[in-house]
Amino acid sequence: MWNALTKGASPLKHTPFGKPNKVQYTYAERLLDNLVLGADAATTMPQLRAQRRVYAIGDNPAADIAGANGAGWTSILVRTGVFTGAPGTNDATNPANKVVDHVGDAVEWII
Repeated sequence: MWNALTKGASPLKHTPFGKPNKVQYTYAERLLDNLVLGADAATTMPQLRAQRRVYAIGDNPAADIAGANGAGWTSILVRTGVFTGAPGTNDATNPANKVVDHVGDAVEWII
């Protein structure tokens, strides 16, 4: 559409963003921080960062798990989608902190 509108005068300059790009995880972390700070006015940012633990549940090692690991989050890989490894296995390239069969199992492990 850009080429049609500009009649090819100049290429569209763009930056694609998608998992596992760090910017998505930084933004999500900022939103979570704001939720906590808004709910508890007594909590300071240093306290929050010292106590924070973020869990990411995903089925795609190359996107979900790589992104979570890169953000320093606890990654949980589920065998319900892209990853279908046998019980007891983890992705060799982007290993998760925990591997479970279903999302419900991941939630139970977190709690």
